[in-house]
Amino acid sequence: MLTLLDGVKVLSMAWQYPGPYCTLLLADMGAEVIVVERPGIGDPARLLPDFFGAINRNKKSLSLNLQSKMGREICYRLVEKADIFLEGFRPGIAQKLGVDYESLKKLNPNLIYVSISGYGQNGPYANWAGHDISYQGVAGMLAEIPEDRELSLTPIPIADLSSGMFATIAVLASLHHRSQTGEGIYVDVSMTDGLVSWMTAPLSMFLNSGIPSLPHEPAYGVFKTKDGKFLTLSIAHEDHFWINLCQVLGKNELAGLTREERRTRREELVSILQEAFLAKSRDEWVQILTSANVAAGPLYSYSEVVNDPHLKHRKLFVEIEKSGKKLKQIAHPLKFSPISTKKDFSPPELGEHSVEILSGLGYSEEDIKRFSCDGII
Repeated sequence: MLTLLDGVKVLSMAWQYPGPYCTLLLADMGAEVIVVERPGIGDPARLLPDFFGAINRNKKSLSLNLQSKMGREICYRLVEKADIFLEGFRPGIAQKLGVDYESLKKLNPNLIYVSISGYGQNGPYANWAGHDISYQGVAGMLAEIPEDRELSLTPIPIADLSSGMFATIAVLASLHHRSQTGEGIYVDVSMTDGLVSWMTAPLSMFLNSGIPSLPHEPAYGVFKTKDGKFLTLSIAHEDHFWINLCQVLGKNELAGLTREERRTRREELVSILQEAFLAKSRDEWVQILTSANVAAGPLYSYSEVVNDPHLKHRKLFVEIEKSGKKLKQIAHPLKFSPISTKKDFSPPELGEHSVEILSGLGYSEEDIKRFSCDGII
């Protein structure tokens, strides 16, 4: 079956979350992805098997000791055949291991090399340690959290996932660039830079007016219903949605309020809306509101998400075989017609494909046994 990235070979040393999410997207679109992992240790994400399994299907694992001369030689032979090389080390580590861009482009001038790091490859913070919330803090995403309220953290690591998506965009753009020029390219993906990009609207407004954002509309938020569940209203600024909502709730006297008036009276209006929504269950309100063309929806639990008929219709949940069992996975979110995305094989065990990959490079069975005995693989 033809896939979008047939023939594209990816070599990855980007572990944990950002790199694996990027290579998951690429692998699902048909790229051949080889993940190079440390013998006996592997990707640190393997400490959380379900987490690792969620983002590593359709990939091959090669265990390789890059601190050995032979390990680097094997890596270099792979690089010669690769289209893409990803690394997720702190700045300077790739150079110490001999897998930095300057070294690898000598072996493969057409190589597309992508580095993913917290703060980028240069700048005052380049060598700072950090995880998602630290990058959010520097990017200004937490600036408007009230000082008297405990910080509420999203369960989704925004910087990790956004940098994985930016890296994917970089790979696809670089492949196009190479197809036009025949040249390889280096890409510096900073998790913090990506979050600043996501802050384009409020930061641009602040730069130009000193005001980062306008208050949310009263009908933009989460409201409790009679059955103790919650629904979402997402009227961002549209008068027609507001008018429809007021008609449904029997609050026609509020329908003529302008956006400015609604924002000025936000606290009062939120209270009115909340009181009204306590009259019916969540699902009753969702049916009423969506039928009346009001921007609204249910706030789901995880269980409700995976059993939702719309998401099932969109084929977002798939199963693949792993050790004779069914492993449930979240499908690639993009739909390409008439081309399908891959969901062929399960997340690899550490070094599962080492023999296959090394044999493909021309190493003999005796060579591979020796590599294993010497701790190279």
